[in-house]
Amino acid sequence: MLNWLFWAVPRNYVRRYIFMFWLVMFFLPTYFLGLQFTKIGFIINWLWFDVVFYGWVKAKQMIGDDE
Repeated sequence: MLNWLFWAVPRNYVRRYIFMFWLVMFFLPTYFLGLQFTKIGFIINWLWFDVVFYGWVKAKQMIGDDE
């Protein structure tokens, strides 16, 4: 988990990270569920999203399916 703290999004995943971030943090909650995050809720969800994205990238790298 300590690796996640100092992790930067790889260059070939930046576009996907930004798109998924927008989708998860703004589009789905607002337009699909009718929710709006508080400041602390936004920070917690951003951290959750970043950890999940980190795990997804590391899993892709481990199986050798890195783009």
